[in-house]
Amino acid sequence: MIGFKSFLTTSALAVVIAAGALAVTATDASARTACNRHGDCWQTSQRYTTYPTVLGVRFYSDRWQRRHHNDRRYHWRDNQKDDRGYYDRGNWHTFDENHDGDHR
Repeated sequence: MIGFKSFLTTSALAVVIAAGALAVTATDASARTACNRHGDCWQTSQRYTTYPTVLGVRFYSDRWQRRHHNDRRYHWRDNQKDDRGYYDRGNWHTFDENHDGDHR
């Protein structure tokens, strides 16, 4: 009987861990919100690594975007057809050929 209880406990723990891993994976696959230090925010499908460091681009989840959408600090910019670029003070800049939007 003790062996069966141990099996059930281990199985339940494995299910919880698997569900948590699935939730993390599902969140990571969604669109990302990118914001720079000037408050420009936009949606991006990738987490590019070639943003100018002086912009201080940070990435947030869709949930964060919904919570902060009405904050005056942020300026929500239109999505670009090709999201390989960034906003800087309201202007869209596409990555040049030398920095083709490397991503993680």
